Order: sequence, then structure tokens, then C-alpha cells
Amino acid sequence: MAEEQQLRVRPVRDRRPLSVQVYDQLVEALRKQGKPGDLIPPELELSAELGVSRTVLREALRLLEEDGIIERGVDPRRRQLAQPSSRPPAFNAPLEDMLHAAGPITIKVVRTEPISPTAWSKALLELSDDSVEMLCQESLFLLGDEPVASALEVVPVTDNGIASRAGGGEAANRTLLSVLGPQFRSKCVPTLWRLSAASSGGGSRKGFSKLRGDIAVTSLTSVLSRHGKPVFLGKHLLRLDLVSLTVGETASNIDPLLWDVP
Repeated sequence: MAEEQQLRVRPVRDRRPLSVQVYDQLVEALRKQGKPGDLIPPELELSAELGVSRTVLREALRLLEEDGIIERGVDPRRRQLAQPSSRPPAFNAPLEDMLHAAGPITIKVVRTEPISPTAWSKALLELSDDSVEMLCQESLFLLGDEPVASALEVVPVTDNGIASRAGGGEAANRTLLSVLGPQFRSKCVPTLWRLSAASSGGGSRKGFSKLRGDIAVTSLTSVLSRHGKPVFLGKHLLRLDLVSLTVGETASNIDPLLWDVP
């Protein structure tokens, strides 16, 4: 039976949304104090220790589940630190290769910029400190004028030309993973590939912030690793009412539009 993990966390209070602060606190505590399969404390206990409401805590826990850091245990009422996937989906293609729609999809690169590591990227890329230089690219996918997907991609910048490729002309109208090229991707294996409902609904993403509240948005979080070390992190927002997601090679006699993920 899984052992419940006693987490030592501090109360949270700064100007960021409380759920984001709780997320960061829990990510740090789980990385330092937990191991895969450990049950996290009950909501009542955690909310009291963090000094926040259970509503705020549940939002943070939903984000942690969405990013594959925690998962439901054998008892679905309890959550545990996620077990590493033994058979991740063998698919490391750029998002534009996975998406299909009734018409042509265009891609607009919204921003490409260096960033500092966050608790989210440190956890999923298994970074040990804040000194690692990161490159972030956000891309918007459009079907006509309608936003159908948003790609947020983060990579640690190394000496292999990542920054020059992403910042050059070849980056126009392509996701970062596409720009990095087939040689980079051929050496990568997925170590996290998870679909879930996007709890934020698209919030701060370009083109998604003004979507009607009744439009469902799905989140795809993926991590690619080389030689056991994470080297790519993506968090994509998808409107599966307008696009379909194809994973792996499509059989020649099957229309990709039929490969919808529920």
C-alpha cells in the first residue's frame, strides 16, 4: 500500500495568484521530499498548512495533475506523486504534424524569448538550479481566423545552436520543435505525454484569452528526453471541436480526421 508523504511547506503570500503560489510550493516540496507513489496529505491538512482555502488548493492540484506531477491513487479520492511512465507514447513529432482539420491550419509565432526557469519548468525538465538559460516560444494555430491551438515550448539553451536556429528566419511559421529539426528529434524519446482538460481554459495565451466559457480546451503536456535527460518541454492548448490529434503513423486507408481524441 502506498505510504502517505508528510510534506513540509510554508504558507504562501505574494502578489501572484494563490493557486500559482501553491503549485510552486508543492512542486518544490514533492521534488525534495517525495518519491513516485507517495500519497500526498489530504486536502484539509494541506490547505491548513499552506494557509489557503480548499478551493485554491484544488485549483493547484488540478494543475499538478494536468502537468503529470501527481496522479490519482488506487483510491481515486487520494492523489500521489506520479509514477514514471513505463511505456510512453512513441511520438516526438512537432505539434503541426499531429493536428488535422477540415481546412488549412496556419501558424503564427507569437513570441520567442529567453526566460528564467520557473518551478514548473524546473520540475518537468529536472533542473537543479536557476542559472540554466532557457528559450521559450509561443505559437498560435489558426483555422481561418479561428484560434484552434496554442503551443508553448521551452528548451534549455546549450551549445548546439538552439538559440540561433530558433531566432533565425527559419523559425517563421513553425513551432520550436519543428525548427530544432529531425536530427534533434530522432534522439529524443517521450517521457511524459499527457492529455487533460485545461483547467485555466486558455487564460493568458494569445488568441485563447477571449474564447467563450462554454468552449472546451484540452491541454497536452509533453517532455522529450535524450539519454535520460529532459531536453524539451511543451504545453499545448487544443480545441478538439475543430481539430483532431493524430499520434503515430496514420494507416493509408484511414482519414486522419477520424482519429479524434475524446
